[in-house]
Amino acid sequence: MSVKTLGKRVKFVRKQHNMTQVNFAKSLGISQANLSEIESGKSIPSIEILVSLVTQYKVDMHWLILSEEILYTKEIQKDEVELISTYRQLQDIAKEEVIDYIKLKLLRFKK
Repeated sequence: MSVKTLGKRVKFVRKQHNMTQVNFAKSLGISQANLSEIESGKSIPSIEILVSLVTQYKVDMHWLILSEEILYTKEIQKDEVELISTYRQLQDIAKEEVIDYIKLKLLRFKK
């Protein structure tokens, strides 16, 4: 990923939260000038800034720096944890059947 793309994504997050550069920079513990350089691609944010951005604004790190599609992280619900835990206990053949079943249900009950 280029520095410019990373800067554009930082700016995108800021705009999504309707924040000025001053307020957004303050929330990240940096100066407005530093944020401006990051957003314009002239500067690379430190790992601390990236972690702060991911933590405070629930932005997916992969999307931010690796160009993957997921924008915001989602909390895993209790039933999802149970599903994953149970799935991991299955034999491989049973896992394949579960995946097929879920795909079938998705086709039938897609949101």
